[in-house]
Amino acid sequence: MNLKLPTLYKKLLLLALVFGPIVWLMFTDDGQRRTDTMVLWLFGEKEIKMDLQLLDQRFSEAELKQVYPDLEWQCQNRATAYGDRVCVSRIGVFNGIPARYITFFFQQEGLTALKLHYRRPNHTQLQDLLRRQLGQPELEPRASPSAPTADETLRWRTPYGMLIMKRELLNADEPALFWLAASTLAD
Repeated sequence: MNLKLPTLYKKLLLLALVFGPIVWLMFTDDGQRRTDTMVLWLFGEKEIKMDLQLLDQRFSEAELKQVYPDLEWQCQNRATAYGDRVCVSRIGVFNGIPARYITFFFQQEGLTALKLHYRRPNHTQLQDLLRRQLGQPELEPRASPSAPTADETLRWRTPYGMLIMKRELLNADEPALFWLAASTLAD
């Protein structure tokens, strides 16, 4: 019985073993995301992991700084539609998705909103992550003729608020995910 493999078969197998992972890393969305994440980590960008279902207005600035001590926080008192204090931090990765920065809004020491600015090429991957974690988004009717249609925005209800993001990004659109506290939505 001849157990020797043909030379051509060995060469093709070796090529597949060498170039297969490279092709996956360079030409698939998941491979590119993982490559970007690794490069950002190598360049010292911070990673933040957060369960968006557990975000609650009871979280204070001090508690968030305690949970994420490695972030370089830039906070200031500034009146916004979401509160009277804003804290911003540059990040590299949010829950495995390449990102740029995260902004927390506070009103009277309680968290009222969060804005995640992620990298444009990862828009669909972030939507997929949210669908896996939170299920399918809700469809909401138009509030007014000038409001975006339900098809333009995706909304997920969480126990303490709502996540909102655009379904499709246009060139002029900022790639951002918003979480609004339930108290903010009631106003």
